[in-house]
Amino acid sequence: MLHSMDKGLFLLGKGDTQYTNRNALSVYEFAQKIGFEVKHCEYGDTLPHFSKEKITILLFFPYTFWNKECEVPKDGSLYGTSFLIYKNLDNFFKGVHESLCQAYHEERLEYIITPQQAAFDRDKIKVVKALQYNNISTTEQILDRNILNVLEHISSERGVFVKCRYGAEGKGITYLGASGWFTNYKVGNNKLNNYEKNERWPFTDITNRSELLQQILEGEVIIEKEIKTPLLKEGCKFDVRAYVVNGIVPHFFTRFNTLENILTNFSQGGNVKHHPLSLLPHTSLMNMREIAKKTAHALNYNLLGVDIMFDEIFERPRVVEVQVFSDFPSIEKFNMAEYLVKFSGLLR
Repeated sequence: MLHSMDKGLFLLGKGDTQYTNRNALSVYEFAQKIGFEVKHCEYGDTLPHFSKEKITILLFFPYTFWNKECEVPKDGSLYGTSFLIYKNLDNFFKGVHESLCQAYHEERLEYIITPQQAAFDRDKIKVVKALQYNNISTTEQILDRNILNVLEHISSERGVFVKCRYGAEGKGITYLGASGWFTNYKVGNNKLNNYEKNERWPFTDITNRSELLQQILEGEVIIEKEIKTPLLKEGCKFDVRAYVVNGIVPHFFTRFNTLENILTNFSQGGNVKHHPLSLLPHTSLMNMREIAKKTAHALNYNLLGVDIMFDEIFERPRVVEVQVFSDFPSIEKFNMAEYLVKFSGLLR
């Protein structure tokens, strides 16, 4: 087995802002400090020379490509509902692999996240099917697309979420509940549209506007029964983001939002409590870690963010979504760059 210093470390992909570039920059700085031959460049740049025999590659999200080709669909579809967008991203990563093989020869390359897997998490339906095949609890799906049949699943206790199949960051979500219908697509002129890249995605009341709901259901969506979480914090709903690195959960956090809010996402107003201040009971911690590790193993990922909710009782976790390019916690909360480079075993 080669020692880590006998490998080069190639960080591929830069953020479109200082914030979105901070993950790669923190890994670069830490790896360089402890003596790695480490290089960092943007997709499409001239690939650097490595003197080491083996090269470990850590891919980061391709913001420039996504912003130009995927974020605002060119075919007029609603955000996250077009298979063409997903296919563009998948083909992009396949092209990245081909370029790397041509530059370095495939036998020199070792991926932490393989290009073949890099886009998979964007297809929520494929992810759910893969998890269910491996007997991992997920959200409960509604396969019917008829409006009346979908609405029959709403009760006074729980509603229904309609999510775009290929989206992320809490965008392209519609909630149907006893209190009303709400979507965070842009509403105007009796139709739904997309917000621009840098705009917020606030929820708008579309209660009983069947023509708007029909527009959503005609696209590629996943429909899920709402999970009613137990009360961990008075008056709040919550979920958990667990980081799985090489089969271990080194860190996680809980996200809270008031019961009146629809999502717990930070981008939608949620607030975060990092471990060890997560408030989760001990048994829940154990079950959460176990299902997160099983999820990463089932999907064959060495590095994965897993979003988990507990259904009514703390002992029963369900996987809601997975994130291949999950944002790192702030260094003050958990130094993911140090853990990846020094302790994870992925660079040995």
